[in-house]
Formats: sequence, C-alpha cells, structure tokens
Amino acid sequence: MDAMDAFIRDDRMIEHFGMQVEAVEDGYVRVAATVREDFLNSHGVAHGALIFAIIDVAFAIVVNAVVDAMGVQWSFNILRAAKPGDRVTGECRLIHRGSRLQVVEYEARDQAGALLAKGQATAMSVKSGAADSQRRRASEG
Repeated sequence: MDAMDAFIRDDRMIEHFGMQVEAVEDGYVRVAATVREDFLNSHGVAHGALIFAIIDVAFAIVVNAVVDAMGVQWSFNILRAAKPGDRVTGECRLIHRGSRLQVVEYEARDQAGALLAKGQATAMSVKSGAADSQRRRASEG
C-alpha cells in the first residue's frame, strides 16, 4: 500500500459520509458522495456541510500528496442546492505549489453537471507528521 492509499484509508470522513475517491492524479482529485436523508437540512436539501466535506476531502488529498500540510484558509460559495439522491462530485485542482503554501480551486457538481459550489483554499506545509511518516514507510518498502 502506498502512502496516499494509507492517507485516504485513514481519513474517517470518507467512510462516514460514504464518499468514493474516484480519481487521484498529480495536482487533481475527484471525490463523490450521494445525498442521503441523514445529510438533509431543515429545508430538505443537502446540508452545506456535506458539500464542503466532499471538496475538503479532495483538498486534503491533493495537498498531502505533495507534502504534509494543513488547511489554513477556505473560501466557499454554494450556488444551488443538492437534493436527496443527488450524486455530488467534488473536484480539486492545485493551482500554486510553493515551498510553504499550496493553493487550490475546487468545485462541486451534481450528476447532471450543474455547478453547486465553487471556492478556493490554501494549505500550509507543516513539520513532519502523519503524511510524511506514511510516505517514508511506503518508500522504505
């Protein structure tokens, strides 16, 4: 098992929300989940926290594939609601890879391709931690 597989396996939100990591490429990740009844807010649509969780998981995978990092800033706009049974797909693209900061753009769409949310986030490299340790273990064999 490589380090990114371990990182994804150890992210408890993925299992808790029933997310599927559909694509992991250099600087790009796609994650999806289906809106369940227990994800609805009092208006009967997907809670914004679900939409954010999907794109935040994609963000975490993108930045931690490069270096052990923690999110320090998020900007997130919900443009339309997702309904029960909708398949929400979050995509995250790395747009800046600096020595200390990484910046991403992300968006969420429903199964018809309608844009649900869009945003940007920043991560800061941190001292050696879980992701770095996993990468070292994976490279050692």
